[in-house]
Amino acid sequence: MKISIIGAGAMGSLFGGKLAASGNEVVLYDINKAHVDAVNSNGLKIETLATGDIQTVKVKASSDAADVGGSDIMIVFVKSTATEIVAKNFKQVAGDNTIVVTLQNGYGNEEILKNHFGAAFTAAGVTSQGATFAGPGHIKHAGNGPTHICMSDKNNDKLAPFIKALNEAGFEADAENNIESLVWSKLVINVGINALTALTGLKNGQLLDFNETKALMKDLVDEAVNVCNKSGIKLTYDNPLEAVYSVAEKTGPNRSSMLQDFDRGSVTEIDFINNAIVRAAEKIGVDTPVNRTVARIIKTIDLTR
Repeated sequence: MKISIIGAGAMGSLFGGKLAASGNEVVLYDINKAHVDAVNSNGLKIETLATGDIQTVKVKASSDAADVGGSDIMIVFVKSTATEIVAKNFKQVAGDNTIVVTLQNGYGNEEILKNHFGAAFTAAGVTSQGATFAGPGHIKHAGNGPTHICMSDKNNDKLAPFIKALNEAGFEADAENNIESLVWSKLVINVGINALTALTGLKNGQLLDFNETKALMKDLVDEAVNVCNKSGIKLTYDNPLEAVYSVAEKTGPNRSSMLQDFDRGSVTEIDFINNAIVRAAEKIGVDTPVNRTVARIIKTIDLTR
């Protein structure tokens, strides 16, 4: 099957590289010319941190949207701030039966893609895979974890060939009927960590070193959980705050994606993380003052850099 990765950063390259290595026709689409050129010249190097092994995969990379035409599957891995423009551009090259899959962080990407491709050709998922970008043509595979995907119209039979391809490529993947619970469970984790690391400059684990940041994590998470409870969304863990603390500890040395955005001077995904909580709360008449304040500060910094 032909699978195109839209946004071949660390995670996109990981999925694309592994899928190519297992025999699929894969195109890595990205606007990073240095990365595209390196992959085409020397292959994609996938370094497994746990073992130090490096796998070099021959896979096509491109910055031309036309090259993803005829894809059976398009996996979207761009920053959430780019989802709308990606949906508009790649709808033009999608085939009649192309399924577009979001495995992005944050909440709201599925709705954007569904508006352009339709529920019958849109799927949303979450993955616990971990990867970092080491340089052009080189990524580091930081950790394994399950991947769950669901069609927006709930007709998951259409996903069977893709799920099979993912498992053959070494990913633990399945079709999930209640993806909303998984998406929100991941969102709550991001709500409790990402913005605070960006504002403080602390790595994930360092948030646990200070009573003040731990208290802020609790406030942010409590508000998000209240929105979930009022909306009838069941999370996948019993103690959300302990789950957030545990993820911060396990990923202790990591600089969160939002902190990396600050490092690069890039626009953050705050509208798809903390601001997603604020919007959901407003719809049901719930107040989220801590998430709103944190989001406003991040937005101000985004607008003034």
